[in-house]
Amino acid sequence: MSKWPDHPIDEIMGYIRKRSANLVIVDMGCGDARLARTLKSTHPNIHSFDLVALNDHVQVCDIAHTPLNNDSVDIVIFCLSLMGTNLTDFIHEAH
Repeated sequence: MSKWPDHPIDEIMGYIRKRSANLVIVDMGCGDARLARTLKSTHPNIHSFDLVALNDHVQVCDIAHTPLNNDSVDIVIFCLSLMGTNLTDFIHEAH
């Protein structure tokens, strides 16, 4: 990604910055939770899920089975995380 002209998460953050602070946002396969770390002061309802917690912003879980209630999320983000063998399960969970 160091050779990419723009990092996809930067584009996503630009989009979110223009949206309501009340949105509930989920970052699936979040890595180091850069989205939540960067936007937590303006958008406090960001949930960051990954198989490994690289910091305190990350909640460990299989993104095919999150602890969130149905119809409780406004935006779901898969930034470079649709690489698992069960990616259809990930999309089904997001829906």
